[in-house]
Amino acid sequence: MNIKVIWVLIIVTVGFPAVNWAGETKTEMVLLKEIWDTDNLLGKGRLCKEVFTIKKGRDYPDLRDMWDYSCEGEYSLILDGPPGTTITVYGQFFFGEDRGTLTLTKTDHRRVWLWDLEDFPDGKWAVAEANKDTGAYEVFYRAGPNFKMSLGSMKWNEIP
Repeated sequence: MNIKVIWVLIIVTVGFPAVNWAGETKTEMVLLKEIWDTDNLLGKGRLCKEVFTIKKGRDYPDLRDMWDYSCEGEYSLILDGPPGTTITVYGQFFFGEDRGTLTLTKTDHRRVWLWDLEDFPDGKWAVAEANKDTGAYEVFYRAGPNFKMSLGSMKWNEIP
């Protein structure tokens, strides 16, 4: 067989599926934790992980199962996915609402990044338009004690 024919077959076999895979939008939530007092933790032989990635469809009833949950710090979050992607994070384990909740729904195709999880009116939906830093979204926040420091569980497509 001619070498050119072999190369064309390889390109067609590998190239077309790759184009389809590239079009898929990954849907995931990334929790970022700004760690406080990292020098003290490193001195004790612990290294706190600052990034937790949660793929779509995997609910976490107890975030203590995640590596180094007990490291002190404040959470922020990034949500990727198509418009309509919704997540709810709870300040209490096993989806309890007593320690606060935050429900976030994407309204466009851009990545959403929430830096301060407590920067929303309590008990009301808030709408944010896209800007240079983040995509558009709707958020409902129910305040709880130290919510942005003590997330306990999270669920996909849940609106409490």
